Amino acid sequence: MKKVIVVNGSPRRNGNTLRMADSVVAGIQTVLSEVEVKWYDLYEFRYSGCRSCFACKAKDGGSYGRCVIDDDLSAVLDQIADADCLIVASPVYLMDVSGQTRSFAERLCFSLGSYEKGYRLLAKKNMPVVTVYTMNALPEMASYRAFDNIEYFLGHIFSLPRRLCALNTYQFQDYTKYVVEIFSELEKAYWRDVHFKDDLQAAFDAGKDIAGQLHEG
Repeated sequence: MKKVIVVNGSPRRNGNTLRMADSVVAGIQTVLSEVEVKWYDLYEFRYSGCRSCFACKAKDGGSYGRCVIDDDLSAVLDQIADADCLIVASPVYLMDVSGQTRSFAERLCFSLGSYEKGYRLLAKKNMPVVTVYTMNALPEMASYRAFDNIEYFLGHIFSLPRRLCALNTYQFQDYTKYVVEIFSELEKAYWRDVHFKDDLQAAFDAGKDIAGQLHEG
């Protein structure tokens, strides 16, 4: 049975980010009848980013290639070590992934990237990776370069991520409750009704493609 890990870096339990990740999973499940999916909502955990202790680089002590920080993220990292597919989903805050997503990536990637000659990788195996981003920005304002950093390291360690983006998202359930003068709720609603369903379909199709890779593997 294949194991898929979903890391949700959004504080919203039923928001756009989760819906996109869920569509990827749905696509996988249409192809693979036997698949274990484990969801981790990062905002539910108490953890930190990398503390620069370098225990994961130490020659002795049994911690080489492994983050030794003992907190809520430890179990997630252990599950990823034996996974067959990783989905990392995050909203975009200040033109970058959420802070929780960034801290997660630090802990995962730094411990599995060595300082050996040739930068030998310490992950148990290569696996497909999907990155999902949701943002309020229009296409011409999207911060694609910011995603290159996290994807570079995920790609170096596992495989080049398949990137999925949902733009110009509908942010509020009721726009009348907030000061939102620079956006039009009608335009946001139109984009949601016309384009977001295409984003969800693209995520679903990506899941089917990933499942095909897992089946062949």
